[in-house]
Amino acid sequence: MDTQEKDEVDRYHPNEDQTLSTAVLEAIEKEKGEDLTKAEFRLYDDIDPDALNNLFQKNANANTTVEFSTDDVTVRLWGDGGVEIQIMPRDTNN
Repeated sequence: MDTQEKDEVDRYHPNEDQTLSTAVLEAIEKEKGEDLTKAEFRLYDDIDPDALNNLFQKNANANTTVEFSTDDVTVRLWGDGGVEIQIMPRDTNN
C-alpha cells in the first residue's frame, strides 16, 4: 500500500480575533492531536511569540518566510496577503 504524507496548510489573516502565535499553537495541536495547554509545551521556549505576531501584521507578502522547530515539529510560515501555516513532523532520528 502506497501512503503519501500530505502536510496540511492552515491560513491566518492578520485581522482575525486571535494572534498569529495562537493560530500556530492551534495548528500544532491539530497536527499532534493533543491539547498543548495540558502538556509541558511552551512556544516561547523556541521563538518569541510577540515578535512572531508583529512580523506578519502589517505587510504579509510572499517574500516573508519563517521556519523554526519546536517540540517535535517544524513550523513554516509564509505570507501572501494572509499567513500560511504549515506544521510538519520533525525527523527525530537524526
